[in-house]
Amino acid sequence: MPERGVEEAAEDGYNQIKVTGKCQTPWFGAAVGMNIAWRFLLNPDGKIFFVAIDLLASPKELLNLMR
Repeated sequence: MPERGVEEAAEDGYNQIKVTGKCQTPWFGAAVGMNIAWRFLLNPDGKIFFVAIDLLASPKELLNLMR
């Protein structure tokens, strides 16, 4: 569930788009929404060159998920 996005210029004509939001996955439980960020690096032609998904959780939040 994306919430907001930011686009910024990177080196050599590339652009980076970062979208933050929440994601639900069975790994954390069906009712748990984890904060994540999707990062896209677009080449000068506007095509996706690189994608990364970052889990935005503190160690304490992750320990609270243990069953």
